[in-house]
Amino acid sequence: MRTTVSYLVATILLAVLPAAGYADSDAPCRLVDSPTAGSPAPRGFVLESHLHDGGGLVQRALVGISRYAAIGVSYGGANIIGSERVSWQPHIGVQARVRLIEESMASPAVSLGFDSQGGGPFLRGEKLNRYRYKSKGVYLVVSRNYRFFGNMGVHVGANWSPETSDGDSDPSFWAGFDKNIGPAIELCGEYDFATNENKTGRMNAGHGYLNSAVKWRFGKSFSLEFDLRNILHVEQKGPSGAVVKNPHTSRELRFSYSGAF
Repeated sequence: MRTTVSYLVATILLAVLPAAGYADSDAPCRLVDSPTAGSPAPRGFVLESHLHDGGGLVQRALVGISRYAAIGVSYGGANIIGSERVSWQPHIGVQARVRLIEESMASPAVSLGFDSQGGGPFLRGEKLNRYRYKSKGVYLVVSRNYRFFGNMGVHVGANWSPETSDGDSDPSFWAGFDKNIGPAIELCGEYDFATNENKTGRMNAGHGYLNSAVKWRFGKSFSLEFDLRNILHVEQKGPSGAVVKNPHTSRELRFSYSGAF
């Protein structure tokens, strides 16, 4: 109940607070893991390399096909960096997003999307067959941008993940923000309520995931990102299926390049 009330309050605030929105080219397409209502411009693209725990690497590409829609693909695996045998994820990730409502002074932006790429290594065995952090699957996200000592965005979303082999098929919710510090630095934070991971065999202890990121832009095309994932040390399962109590926060890197064709 508390989760639902918090989510509803955040959504209402996004809808009623006055905005001083900024151009789509300034809006991020994601926070840390959670998507925003932003998309690449038509014929624009974003290429990303994500280095995560377990020697993992995920490559992503997102392409704007119109003012209102974008599509993408991703693929990766664990132990790519290191001496252990590489464990590839079992399928190519696919992404698609459609802008349903454009942001204006009177209303936030709203996007509907699908993303089958989860976070962290893909876990096999013990009826898991899922990513450590479930993919968003089908989602709806609301974004509102403001002028507050520069640009600031506030985002809330709801999703249903197709990764239900753990017996939990509930929807989940998230909320987050992005804030620029000058022309080159951007701070992001998000909280995923993880309500689709709280049944028998759960991978967390009923608490959500708190993640943060610092992004450093080099000119208009390149960026380097440093992520902190699972800041609250919520329990997880390792690749073998064993529960890891009070795990360390994961320190991760991303490199991205954006352009047009």
